[in-house]
Amino acid sequence: MPSSRFSGLYVSGRTFALLIVIVGVVGAMAFYRAHTGTQDPEFGGITSSTEPALQASQVPALITLSKEQEMLAQRVEPAVVAVNVTARNAGEGDEMGGEGGELSPNNPLSQFFGQFGRQFPQRRPRFEQGLGSGIIISPDGYIVTNNHVVKGATNIRVTLTDRREFKARIVGMDELTDLAVIKIEATGLSNLPWGDSKALKQGDPVFAFGNPFQLNFTMTHGIVSGIGRRPAAAISNLRQPSDYIQTDAAINPGNSGGPLVNVLGQVVGVNSFIFTSTGSFSGESFAIPSRIARQVTEDLIKNGKVVRGFLGISIEDVTPELSSFFHVPPTTQGALVTDVTAGDPGANAGLKNGDVIVKFSGQPVDSSTELQLLTEGAPPGTKVKLGILRNGRPMTLEARLGNPPGAESRTAQNGTSAQPAKGAHLGVRLQTLTAQDREQHQIPPNIQGALITGVVPGGPAYNTAQIIPGEVITSVNRVPTATAEAVMNELEKLPPDQAVLLRVYIGRSGSLQAGGTYVLIHPEPAGGSGGPGGGR
Repeated sequence: MPSSRFSGLYVSGRTFALLIVIVGVVGAMAFYRAHTGTQDPEFGGITSSTEPALQASQVPALITLSKEQEMLAQRVEPAVVAVNVTARNAGEGDEMGGEGGELSPNNPLSQFFGQFGRQFPQRRPRFEQGLGSGIIISPDGYIVTNNHVVKGATNIRVTLTDRREFKARIVGMDELTDLAVIKIEATGLSNLPWGDSKALKQGDPVFAFGNPFQLNFTMTHGIVSGIGRRPAAAISNLRQPSDYIQTDAAINPGNSGGPLVNVLGQVVGVNSFIFTSTGSFSGESFAIPSRIARQVTEDLIKNGKVVRGFLGISIEDVTPELSSFFHVPPTTQGALVTDVTAGDPGANAGLKNGDVIVKFSGQPVDSSTELQLLTEGAPPGTKVKLGILRNGRPMTLEARLGNPPGAESRTAQNGTSAQPAKGAHLGVRLQTLTAQDREQHQIPPNIQGALITGVVPGGPAYNTAQIIPGEVITSVNRVPTATAEAVMNELEKLPPDQAVLLRVYIGRSGSLQAGGTYVLIHPEPAGGSGGPGGGR
């Protein structure tokens, strides 16, 4: 066979003859169908149908349902946002190197540098991108989302359905309920009202909105599969509310923080997590009920944190099996006291193991979850009357709620410490160097400055990815600063929008050599965003 530079187009004589025969047969079949009025189902069915569609009059309920769901989507969707987060990966080292600042064996550059290659300072951590959802709850830009969506964020950007983007700041976060509030600077925004999650019944239709798998502004629907759920795998703290809404509306990664709404477009839940073995929806989705989310949200907006009442007792539900042991009717509903901590408000009020709490300041207590929510919904210092059954005998005790142990909530961005009213704010906590600090961080005696003891998440210093605890600020705009007070004084002199040049000393660590470096930071106005602790 002769060769040809157009070998892909070469056709032999036999092949050409075969093609002529095929074309003739197909043409004859087409001519026959056209003149006999018959159609081969394999070909004719592609362009025409022999069966009519249903008429709207035949399915009026479905037509109405379809239009009403469209109306619901048009109402809800503009108040749902995509929350794009940049966060540090604290568990990862420098992108250029492994431990000690050397090139990672997996780095393609390692073959060129080898074991005697350049030592790269382990300065810049890796950053991760994440996507979640949020709910606009006010026209001036307050947005509810999940704590786990924005936790550790160095930068948050919010995208609206009209494709506008805004930089967001964190108003407050509550790890116990996995809720957070962020804020964008905008007005006249579409927003959603809260609904009553207590009114939900099993079987009620619900709709989930969010941004699963980066498919922005997705709507799914299902029913309320169950209420008052306490998934054991999702509870990491005994004080964590256990009143989740279970639904079969599809929720996937990216849906977190989006709304679960009822047929009126009211937010009855905040989508939070799923049970899955595959990483995606498997039929069981869970949302934080609005009765919890609304109160937490209001506290975060008002105070930047959640302040909860505390009794200092352990409780569980009363069941028919348990009731006889505590001399109460098998139909009794309430919270059974299983442990009382000495010195806490419950013990001071006279509560004992085996008491069944059935009322809280006149409100019926039908479960341990209900008592937990009522207690945590009242601020510390509140006097409450507890209606109890002790060995079947009704009693009333008076308790003054206390503060829970530990810090279950934290303020982010708008910290509680007093901040200077003027100057530049870097978002760091400082203290003057001590002998112990020098030994710990291997800082020589000739270095004078302010030790960085903490960096406020989301603050200017944090966002540079170059300031970390353990480093020492030795000058501000080339003015030597021998103490923490000196650093504060220099920052107070600066205009709030002026970039600040810091000289930072880094002590010896592992194979890294000690030395100084300059870091340029673009600060925020003092008081614009602070942080917990006594920082600047």
